[in-house]
Amino acid sequence: MGLADSQARLLMLCAYKSDLEFGMAMIAQKRTMLAYQAQLAGEMYPELANQLHVMDKRLDLEMKTLETQYKIVNTEFDSVNKIVEDRTKKDFKYA
Repeated sequence: MGLADSQARLLMLCAYKSDLEFGMAMIAQKRTMLAYQAQLAGEMYPELANQLHVMDKRLDLEMKTLETQYKIVNTEFDSVNKIVEDRTKKDFKYA
């Protein structure tokens, strides 16, 4: 893979990392809202509170999936970044 290919891959990975971070932030916000709603509904509507807890568990599973994907992408990002740095040093070395 050439320098341009590696740089393009690096940019794509950076964008994908940003998408994953945004997805994790949105899930965290949804979970916060669900916790608040479950707290309000807990005393008056226990069945609704149970449904909200089930929804929270689903969001937790989604969050774990995104976190796993993020770790994988971050590892690949670091690897490709090292390739770009090494290739740059090799190709643009002044003798």
